[in-house]
Amino acid sequence: MVVCLLLTALLLGTTFAHVLEISAKRQMDGALWTTLQQRLYRAFATVGGGVEIGAILSTAVLTWLVSGKGRVVAAGALGCLLVAFAGVWIGVVLPVNRVVLHWDSTRVPSDWSSWRRRWDRGHAMRFGLHLIGFGLLVGLAAFHR
Repeated sequence: MVVCLLLTALLLGTTFAHVLEISAKRQMDGALWTTLQQRLYRAFATVGGGVEIGAILSTAVLTWLVSGKGRVVAAGALGCLLVAFAGVWIGVVLPVNRVVLHWDSTRVPSDWSSWRRRWDRGHAMRFGLHLIGFGLLVGLAAFHR
């Protein structure tokens, strides 16, 4: 349980950071936004990716270990983490990352802001799912015996 909580809390921190950045990054022009996307988030992919996989796997193990209503709560948390990763990150955020990685920051495409909006929405959705999943795990830890 402790491992699930720690890894999910760390994961939640990454998506909360992205949500907090949205307002400031909407003030930036395409060149600066592209530069930040290409340079700022490398550790999010390597370290953050490992944390996310760890959170999912540890929550899957927890779901298998608990019984009764606790299993339902743990499965709900696992579902949130899986949808955030397999649905939203792979389906919404990763395609943006792959496209933006190849842009030249001195010549961003005219539709760059639509890519930014998609990235922002994806991370906002991920934050919501991570928050719900974390809340379920906290509830499980507090009330399940």
